[in-house]
Amino acid sequence: MSFPVIPGGGAGRLGFVDFVLEAFAFLLRLGFVIARREGTFVRFESDVVFINVYHGRSSYHVGLEVGRIRDGAMYSLHELLRAVAPGDIDRARYQATGPEVLARCLASIAETVEKNCGALLAGDPAAFERLRSAVSPLRQAATLQAQFGAIIDRGDRAWDSKDFNQAATLYEKGAPALDETRMRRLAYLRKRKETESGK
Repeated sequence: MSFPVIPGGGAGRLGFVDFVLEAFAFLLRLGFVIARREGTFVRFESDVVFINVYHGRSSYHVGLEVGRIRDGAMYSLHELLRAVAPGDIDRARYQATGPEVLARCLASIAETVEKNCGALLAGDPAAFERLRSAVSPLRQAATLQAQFGAIIDRGDRAWDSKDFNQAATLYEKGAPALDETRMRRLAYLRKRKETESGK
């Protein structure tokens, strides 16, 4: 199969572009076109869906993003696999510093996408809604962790050092992101405080 020449093309680092075009050739058969191609990045587009395949410039992480062109929503390989193929989640953690490993990683990712993502690749709105619904709680948890993680960590240290007043204050501040264990701690600390103030 021959591929169109796109400015900025070339084989890329470790032959990345050539490996992507080989592994993801099935997208071209589905009507996708190569919209962009650089040394560590290839973008495929249909009328509705885009697929970005990349090789991290410093991390050497091999990744993929999928989304709908019109609404700009984008989902990482990890999110995609967690929603549609949780048994293949280990395929979202690839790093490749050599060409043989890179080729195997890309082939494995492409095989998983081809096998599990037909409705998404076709742009099916219901499939994208299911993906959004599956990913939304994960993104919300990540956002809460980013907002409150440092506070909760300080609360844990206060708990461990038995500074219960400080732990209570910090756990209260981090309440939206507390897990079950920390919620139990907070309940205990609230009860303890009520008992102490009732004396």
